[in-house]
Amino acid sequence: MPEQSVLRLSDAYGSKSEELDLELKIRFENINPGYNEEMVEKSPTLYQYVKFVDTVRKYQKEIPFPEAVEKAIDECIKNGILAEFLRKNRAEVLRVSIFEYDEEEHMRQEREESRQEGIEQVNDLYDKLHDLNREEDIWKAIKDVEYRKKLLEEFHLD
Repeated sequence: MPEQSVLRLSDAYGSKSEELDLELKIRFENINPGYNEEMVEKSPTLYQYVKFVDTVRKYQKEIPFPEAVEKAIDECIKNGILAEFLRKNRAEVLRVSIFEYDEEEHMRQEREESRQEGIEQVNDLYDKLHDLNREEDIWKAIKDVEYRKKLLEEFHLD
């Protein structure tokens, strides 16, 4: 994952229009260890949050995720990492962490499904072109993304 990336709401939708009435863009800052360290070090709270997440990940390698979050909360409170916040908001932190974990898994599955759909679309296109003896178009579509998009539209596979 890069240090920064831009997420666009329109990327969540299959059909892309050239003309958008409204576009939401979010700049995503990667705060995982080794990224944006200067920014993280300027904020004690952000630094402690990174430590908390790192602790969760450490335990997640050994035990199920909900237990890893519980154990990380205990360890961080003991070591003074977000201690006051974690004491006051323990249940909420556990609930939100598990929700985010489920959402990450959901997003991973969505990406995989989208990738599979794309593969199936292209395979369907190549099958149709083969059936029509349009081998030249197959080779051109393999090399030229724009041409492939045009053919997908032509065969209503987009």
